[in-house]
Amino acid sequence: MFMKTRWLIIDRQLKRSISKKLLKINRKKKKTEHSSSLGNQVGHSKKPNIQNKKGVPSYTPFTTNRKSKRKLSSIFKKVISSRKKRKMEKFDKVDEVIEPIDRISELPEPIIHHILSLLHCPRDVARITALSKKWRSIWASFFFFNFDQKRFKTSGGDHTEKFITFVDNSLASKLDPIVRIHKFKISLSQINPKLKLYTNKWVYSAIKRNVKELEIHVEEKKRKHYMLPNFILTSSTLTSLRLSGCKFDNEFIINLHNLKELSIKNSHVDKNVIPSFIHGCPLVEDLRLVHCTGIGHLEISTPVKLTRVELHECHGLVLINLEVPSLTSFLYIGKKSWFCEINIGDCENLKCLTLKDSNLTDEEFQQMIIKFHNLEKIALRECDYLERVTILSMKLKELSVIRCKNVEEVILDAPNLSVLEYFGERMPFSCMSVGGLCEAKLNLQNKKDKFVPLKELLIFLMKFKRKGDWKMVVSSNKNVTIHEELKNVPYLSSHDLKIELIKSPVKVKGYIGNLLRMSRPKTLSLVSSSSSEFLKFVKEKIMSREKNPKCCTYYSKKCWLHFIKDVKMVVFEGDETSQELQQTTFQFTWKS
Repeated sequence: MFMKTRWLIIDRQLKRSISKKLLKINRKKKKTEHSSSLGNQVGHSKKPNIQNKKGVPSYTPFTTNRKSKRKLSSIFKKVISSRKKRKMEKFDKVDEVIEPIDRISELPEPIIHHILSLLHCPRDVARITALSKKWRSIWASFFFFNFDQKRFKTSGGDHTEKFITFVDNSLASKLDPIVRIHKFKISLSQINPKLKLYTNKWVYSAIKRNVKELEIHVEEKKRKHYMLPNFILTSSTLTSLRLSGCKFDNEFIINLHNLKELSIKNSHVDKNVIPSFIHGCPLVEDLRLVHCTGIGHLEISTPVKLTRVELHECHGLVLINLEVPSLTSFLYIGKKSWFCEINIGDCENLKCLTLKDSNLTDEEFQQMIIKFHNLEKIALRECDYLERVTILSMKLKELSVIRCKNVEEVILDAPNLSVLEYFGERMPFSCMSVGGLCEAKLNLQNKKDKFVPLKELLIFLMKFKRKGDWKMVVSSNKNVTIHEELKNVPYLSSHDLKIELIKSPVKVKGYIGNLLRMSRPKTLSLVSSSSSEFLKFVKEKIMSREKNPKCCTYYSKKCWLHFIKDVKMVVFEGDETSQELQQTTFQFTWKS
C-alpha cells in the first residue's frame, strides 16, 4: 500500500513539473510569434525562400525552432530523471528499516551459561533458547544433569532399579562426547550399598569430565549417611560443592584449589572437617553450615577470602570465633535452649549482621557492633536477652527488630536508614533520628490482657507527618486501609495492627498487588482526595478488569486479578474536619 501511494505521489509531481515547463514554452512561442507579426506590420519584407541543393524549399526559422525543441526535450528528460533519482533516494531512505542490534546474542558465553543454570523448568529453557541461534547452540553444549529419585517413587513400592537404569542410560548416551559438565546434581530418597556404588560411579564420571558445580542430597533416615568418596575432595575444577546427608572419612585429604562455595547440610561434621576445608580451599568465599552436628568450636583466623558465613541451628556449637577481615555477611540462627559464645569483633568490614535466638546481652551486643563501622543491615530476631538497644551508625540502611519480646527501648541515630521493620507488643522507638527513612513496617500484636500501645504509636506516626508525602497502609482483621495523607492521623483500633509507612508511590503499587494476592482481604479502602492519581490507578485496575485476565498466561503463580469473583465500590464523602478527603472502599468476593 505504501509503495503504491509513493508512486502516485511521484507521478503527480512529475506531471506538475512537465506542465509548468510546457506552459513556459508556449509563452515563449507566443512571444516570438507576436514579435514576428509586429515586424511584418511595420514593413519588414517577407522571409526569403531558400532552396537547398535538391531544390526543396527550406525555411530557416522552422529548422531553428525544431532544434531548440529537441534541446529543450533533452534538458527536460535530464531534469526529470535527476528529480526521479533524488525522490527515489529520499523514499529509499524512508523505506530503510533499521535492523535492531541483537545484544542478547552478544553476551559472553559464561553469562549465558549462568542464566541457563538458573532455569529449572524445561518450558522456560525452550522459550529463552528461542531468542537466538547462539543461545540454542550454547544450550546444546551446556550440560546440566539433575537426577531425583523421588520422581520414580509411587505407591506401588520401591523403584530403585528403575532409577539406576534411567541414570545409567542417560549418562551412557550423553557423557561420551562431553569434555566439560557445568553442573551435576543428584538427590537420593534412600541409600543402600548397591545405590552407594552406583552413586560413586556417576559422581566419578562427572568429576572426570571437569564438573564445576556438584550437589549431592541424601535424605537422612535412621542416621544413614552417604560416605563421601575422597576423589570428590581433590577435584581441581569444582567451584561449588553442596552436600546434604553426607559424612566424611576419618582419613580424608581436601585439595579444592578453585572452590568458592561450600554448603554442608544435615551432616555430621567432625571438629577437624571445617579447619581442613578452610586450609584446603584457599579461595572459598561462601561457607554455610545447616543443621550440622559435631562442630563444637568454629574458629577461623587464617588468611582466607571468606565474605559470607551462615550457621543454621548447628546442635552442639558452643563457640564461634572469627578473625576474618574480608567477611561482609554473618548469620547465626540458634535455639533458645542453646548457649553459644559469638566473637566476631575483628571482622571490621562486616556489612550485614543477622542474629536469631542469640543469647547476647545488651552489653555484649554494644561491644560487638561498636567495632563495625561499615554496617548497612542489622536483623535481630527473637533475641530475648536484649532489653535496651543503642545503634549509632552513619552507614546503616536497614534495621529489623522481630519478636524480641523483652526489648523496651531502641535508641536509633542513623541518618541514612531507609527501611525500618518492627514486630512486637510495644513501641520501643522513643528516641530516633532517621532523616532518610523511606519505608517503615510495624506489626503490633496484643495479648489477652494487653492492648496495642496507641499513645506511643501516635507519637511515632507524628514524626512522619512533617517529612514529605507518606502513605500509610493499615491492615487489621482482613480489612486494609490506605491513607494517602498523614495530615490528620487517623483513628486506630486497639486490635492487632499491621502498619506500613511507604514514601515511594511505585512501592505502594507493588505492595498492594502482593497484599491482595497473598492475604485476599475482605475490603480495601483508600482515604484520599477525589483527584488522587493513586485512586485513579486502583479504580482502573480493579473496575476495568477482564473476566479471564491474560496478564499471567505464562506464569504458574497468578496475580490477584485472577482470583476476584466480584467487586463492589462504595464512596464515603469526608466529614466537616476533612472535607477534602473521601474514602473509597472496594468490597471483594474471592473465588474459592
